[in-house]
Amino acid sequence: MPVIDAHTHLGQCRVFDLDSAEDGLIDSMDEHGIDVSLVQPYPGAPSASDVHDRIAAMSKANPGRFFGIASINPHQDEQAYFAELSRCVKGLGFVGVKLHTIGHAVNPAGADGSLIFESAAQLGIPVMVHTGPGIPFAAPSALQPQLERFPKVKVVMAHAGHGIFSGEAIAMGQAYPQVSLEPSWCAFYNVGGMVEALGAARVLFGSDLPPNIPIQAATFQALGLSEDDEALVMGGAAKEIFELDV
Repeated sequence: MPVIDAHTHLGQCRVFDLDSAEDGLIDSMDEHGIDVSLVQPYPGAPSASDVHDRIAAMSKANPGRFFGIASINPHQDEQAYFAELSRCVKGLGFVGVKLHTIGHAVNPAGADGSLIFESAAQLGIPVMVHTGPGIPFAAPSALQPQLERFPKVKVVMAHAGHGIFSGEAIAMGQAYPQVSLEPSWCAFYNVGGMVEALGAARVLFGSDLPPNIPIQAATFQALGLSEDDEALVMGGAAKEIFELDV
């Protein structure tokens, strides 16, 4: 089973003052033994569509190593939003969409949050949602109305509550079987609790940023999981949830 980083970024971010280039991402993957990365624009990208094109070019140049997750500010005309997301999924082969509660100031239960879930349901893709910093929109429980409304849409809670709200993320996962957790930046005991409560098939390795790759990998390794469970959290879960051809 390949090692899959379910949460990485490319391009510039004017929200968090970050910039990630193709070479840096590839080098960090090679250094730390990452076989596959799911890549998305930062929420503060000057042009998300331009970054989507860069991700598609990376995927074409490195077959099977990169898959795109679209990240589009939903505070715009609904048809324009859906057109770009549809282009990403149907034209560029992207495998999911991001709802960035803090970076795009999106209330998951609001009208524009609904636009993201409605679009994902129509296109048959999972929704990754930023949780943790950015309360109240980033609270895991803020997703409850959409989880009730769209039980067939797979949801990955990025950062899994970011430690302080990880108990709430676990509770949402226990209540809603379509929820999985990606615990980047969470403590060892948070991650262990997630695997124990939800099972390894619903916990995904993700880094968010290249310097966090070895930290997150060491966290999972320190849990002392069985060989089968470690294979799931380090790649098998992401492969299944995002239906990756790897």
